[in-house]
Amino acid sequence: MKKLRFVTLLLSIIAILSTSVAHAGTNQALVELLKALEENGTISKDVYELVVEVANQGETNQAKAIVAKEDVKKMIQEEVKVVAKKQAKDQPKITMKDKFVVESGDGDFSLRVGGRIQADAAAYSEDIRRQNDGTEMRRARLFVQGKFWDAWKYKLQYDFVNTGSAGIADAYLQYAGMPWKVTVGHFKQPFSLQNMTSSKYITFTERGLPHLFTPGRAIGVGAGRSGNNWSLNAGIFGEGIDAASGDEDEGFALTGRASYAPILNKQQHLHLGSSLSYRNSGSNDTLTFRDRPESHVTNVREVNTGSINADSNLRAVAELAYTYGPFSLQGEYYYVDIDRDSATLSDLDFSGYYAEGSWFLTDDMRNYSGRKGSYGKIKPGSVVGKGGLGAWQLAMRFSSVDLNDADIAGGEEQNFSLGMNWFATNNIRMSANYVKVLDVKGGAGDGDEPEAFQVRAQAEF
Repeated sequence: MKKLRFVTLLLSIIAILSTSVAHAGTNQALVELLKALEENGTISKDVYELVVEVANQGETNQAKAIVAKEDVKKMIQEEVKVVAKKQAKDQPKITMKDKFVVESGDGDFSLRVGGRIQADAAAYSEDIRRQNDGTEMRRARLFVQGKFWDAWKYKLQYDFVNTGSAGIADAYLQYAGMPWKVTVGHFKQPFSLQNMTSSKYITFTERGLPHLFTPGRAIGVGAGRSGNNWSLNAGIFGEGIDAASGDEDEGFALTGRASYAPILNKQQHLHLGSSLSYRNSGSNDTLTFRDRPESHVTNVREVNTGSINADSNLRAVAELAYTYGPFSLQGEYYYVDIDRDSATLSDLDFSGYYAEGSWFLTDDMRNYSGRKGSYGKIKPGSVVGKGGLGAWQLAMRFSSVDLNDADIAGGEEQNFSLGMNWFATNNIRMSANYVKVLDVKGGAGDGDEPEAFQVRAQAEF
């Protein structure tokens, strides 16, 4: 509207200037106004000179003045287009479909705000040990992420389920202005397929049993590079941001992961991957492996090694996944070698694996990223609320972990799980899981075979 009023005003000035010399005083005032507009950059010098030329023609050359006025009008309209284009470039762009993003007109700066809510309820069929039915807020995260000057990226994510520094999930700065992206801060160590797949997008409500071998988020520096169907990431890490403080020297870890998809198209993909993580314990040489039975509401750990003195440990995992349309298979094998700090104590070997399969009843499939080597958001072909039924998925999993070796009786556990997921929209998911502990050998949970019935409501924004 402002541009339109300005054009109207300028054309009015032209009309007055070109009507008659009888209004010389008025004309002179308007000429001075035009001069002021030219000097402050509102109009160009060419426009100013052309308008004055129209005024000087007066009544004696009225036909020529009309032609000149048309030239001025066209010139002004062109300038308005240029100014409008420039202003549009400077205006921020706001996206609110599936996510909220504010981006500068030139694309150099952006800010995204998002998060997730996962509310769980579980009931247990007890066997030997007492479980605890109940509800919990599994995750309630809020994050901001974006970029500076296009090449610099950042993310800060906080989980309100925890308190203090323990709630900080991601807090990092990344430079992406060269083939290798360099990340500094607190973030996930690159290890295993189910770990690098966000908790929002894993098939079951909890990851498989051998996830207990996965090194957690830690403060460090990492570098990564990827192509359309491959990824390579590695880094050196200290402890997690919520690690206990003390007077002892902190250890360090070297962790890396590679993935490759020899088959990758809209209909199917084949994922191959492997991960390695070596950690030197430093002065704080205690290590513990323990886990719940793939249901987080209970606080009972069926397998638990207790505290182990360890100079170092090496963890490895082999990854395999295949998807063909609505069908998907996924599995991983984990191995851990622990070097103990006593000549009288044997070194330890632990292992675990899982295999899972899923099938969409609707015309949908899992979303795989070859650049990340992990799974992403499910986007239903039909959306509830817009005449659709959403995406429906059935799943089955077998998992095993062995924490028995030498003098350590942490327990060996096998689980069988069934799952059903309903993706109502891109952002809303409902899940139901049944978990049966088939057997526990050794440790505090020896012989225990409980069952878990768990449901989850998830919203992502």
